[in-house]
Amino acid sequence: RPEISAPIVTLEILRLEYVTPGYIFLAPYRNIDSGPYIYDNNGQLIWSGAATQGSSTAHNVQVCKYKGSDHLCFFQGHQHHGYARGHGVIMDNRYRVVQTVEAAGSATSTDMHEFRLINDGKSALVTVYSPRQFDLAEFGIGPGVGWIMDGVFQEIDVETGDLIFEWRSLDHIAPSFSYTLAGSTDTNGDGLTAETPWDYFHINSIDKNVDGDYLISARHMAAVYKISGQSGRVLWELNGANPTFRNENLHFSSQHHASWVHENQTHTILSMFDNASNGPNRTNSESRGLIIAINHVEKKASRIRQWLAPEKDGNGIVAASQGNLQILSPNNVFIGWGDHAYYSEHLDSGEAVMYGKLAQWGSNVNIYRCNKFQWKAQPLSKPAIWSYSLSGTDDNDLVIYTSWNGATEVRRWKFYVSDSSKGPWELAGTKDKSGFETEYHIPYAKMWSFSEALDQNHKPLARSSISKTFVPSTGIRDLCDKRHCKPVPPLDKGEEFEKLIPKVSNRGANYTRGYDTSIYYLDVLLPNMKLVGLGWPAALVVFAVAGFVLLFFRHTARKSVRRAHEFVQTQVVRSPVMGSYMKVEEA
Repeated sequence: RPEISAPIVTLEILRLEYVTPGYIFLAPYRNIDSGPYIYDNNGQLIWSGAATQGSSTAHNVQVCKYKGSDHLCFFQGHQHHGYARGHGVIMDNRYRVVQTVEAAGSATSTDMHEFRLINDGKSALVTVYSPRQFDLAEFGIGPGVGWIMDGVFQEIDVETGDLIFEWRSLDHIAPSFSYTLAGSTDTNGDGLTAETPWDYFHINSIDKNVDGDYLISARHMAAVYKISGQSGRVLWELNGANPTFRNENLHFSSQHHASWVHENQTHTILSMFDNASNGPNRTNSESRGLIIAINHVEKKASRIRQWLAPEKDGNGIVAASQGNLQILSPNNVFIGWGDHAYYSEHLDSGEAVMYGKLAQWGSNVNIYRCNKFQWKAQPLSKPAIWSYSLSGTDDNDLVIYTSWNGATEVRRWKFYVSDSSKGPWELAGTKDKSGFETEYHIPYAKMWSFSEALDQNHKPLARSSISKTFVPSTGIRDLCDKRHCKPVPPLDKGEEFEKLIPKVSNRGANYTRGYDTSIYYLDVLLPNMKLVGLGWPAALVVFAVAGFVLLFFRHTARKSVRRAHEFVQTQVVRSPVMGSYMKVEEA
């Protein structure tokens, strides 16, 4: 898959025995191919969403429950400075988009900061950033009317798109309580135009409890709020300018991803990512993951757990934006380090067991949130394959490269080869899956090949298309080795590519034209295609009849029904079809 330009993870496994099973879900942006990605615990690519849908900004890739089964959910849209505009995407485990979620009512489009399904996917929580005209004279913005960003969240019916609940920050919390004045950072706006409204609130997470109330985080207020699901009234405020509780051994600012952990009549436990910095200002020497306990009887809040980035110097890191904390089962936590594009997994004690980096600090690559989940997927697409031989003769290996973007259950590959695209096919060997792309060497040359993916029980999952072996011509062979050829070198400064192109003397006379593209796909094979060395099952007649029906419709588009019928009668009954070998494998 040469079009896949996935980021390479630099991974430290610090305590392998304590790393939880699952896959890493993330969506880097400002890189070559922005989009959703999945990696395994070894830092190997599993799925490039950019290769599936094309490169586009995505955020907060997560496994979500929708109609009783696991799906993928993420935001997709256009990145603005400090927020985004787009919609929520729901994919099934074959990577098909089955639903999208838009903002409802009179709101502008959905924002990146939260897209979360609840109630088995019946409703979704989303953030909305809504610019409004506002009198900002008391803040020194004028003369004339200014612009402010209203922090909005909605609960939306996923199937109908109807609005279930909406809350707007300007209806409840005055801009004068903000800790981030207009124009004081590079993302919060100067309040002068509709394109640069003052983002006084900056809502960046939503959660909902069993009582129907909401928990939201507002970065620019340095506060977390509990909101009544009935009236929208602020029930309590943690930290911020008007705190309900007295902080004990606790302070945080510019935080992200506040979530419920546990709640009863007397206590609330919640988690969050404390950035402790917005760039210009800091309230702690390091960013950290936090677990916070609120005692409603004594009206106090305290820190009960914290986790720092496992930098070798022991000093952690400061993430000036973005980030999240996810509680894993049984007691581990998973942390995304925001604008550093790092992630880590930790024990309850604070010790790190894994530390991954997608980019070096200062590269400008960001990840809004990183998540970890169990996931099982089998894409609709076929496995990819490319085969290569330095000479096309038996004195050089045939090298086959195969992969299957997004497949989680592949454990081994089988490789079949032939001198003809029509077969017969020879099983050349098997190899355990190795990373995203598996490389297999055969000590002789064949011109055609395909691969077959097997699961842990050796059950076939899917077959690739058929690949014609690439053999470099004598004109470039000196730049090739036994595995591949070197690319065309870049031009020197001032050099013109056209002057390097040699004259073609044969005008393409030896170019093979006129292939029927059906030769590349095993589900529409010609009737004389066969596998050798595998034996034939007694159920040949059943497969021959299936081949008859398939070939009948296959040839109708090109020949008359009569000629197709004659062709099938004379060849299919006497020749095994490709499907037969599946029966042999099961026997």
